[in-house]
Amino acid sequence: MKSIINNVNIPFTIEDFEKGLVLAGLVTPVNVEELAEIEMLKDYDKQQAKERAITYFKRAVLGAEIVNNLLDENTFGRVKFQKLVYLCEHACEMKLQKNYKKFAAGPFDNKFMHSINEEFKRQRWFKITIDRSQGYNKPIYSLGDNVEKYKTYYSKYFGQESEIIHQIIELFRKTKTRDVELVATIYYCLLELAENKQLRNKKTLLDSFYKFADSKKKFSESEVINSFDWMKKNDIFPLL
Repeated sequence: MKSIINNVNIPFTIEDFEKGLVLAGLVTPVNVEELAEIEMLKDYDKQQAKERAITYFKRAVLGAEIVNNLLDENTFGRVKFQKLVYLCEHACEMKLQKNYKKFAAGPFDNKFMHSINEEFKRQRWFKITIDRSQGYNKPIYSLGDNVEKYKTYYSKYFGQESEIIHQIIELFRKTKTRDVELVATIYYCLLELAENKQLRNKKTLLDSFYKFADSKKKFSESEVINSFDWMKKNDIFPLL
């Protein structure tokens, strides 16, 4: 059997197959070299898990700063919170685009949003109740006993980016969820165009925007273009 890597034919031997079984834990290692390779793989997996945990905690700290600044605003809810996390993460160049998928309300990291409130409660940064009076679940945040502790981490992780984070928070402080959804979706589309090496202009933006989801038809072309121009004016714009 042969595999093709970088257009070069490389023979795939039975020894390679057996080594794969050993590293997968399906066959017991028979020599020191195989044991060493398994330990290296375990160390790599541990390092990867550690890095993922650190990244998650940094995102939770960033989310806590957003909540702490906006918890008293009537327009602040779950969707707006997620969009602001998304915009702030990219403003801080955390490069987390892969975590976000296309949902009806724009780019959304479902796994993160399902866990973040539990993290807030576990850390006792915020107390959370659910308001169902409007026919949907809206989280209501109040300060927890340990809310001051997240601020130490925030200064450590985001001290240099704090100005732009607060610029975004203030720009959207009174904004309705619908408008934040629009900006976040445009931002995602612009990143996608850049990553696909397509021109970023108003025509390609509109094409990408309306392909994002059928729900985006609720926004007129003039709304999209006006928001695009507003984003450039306020420097809420991907640099890729």
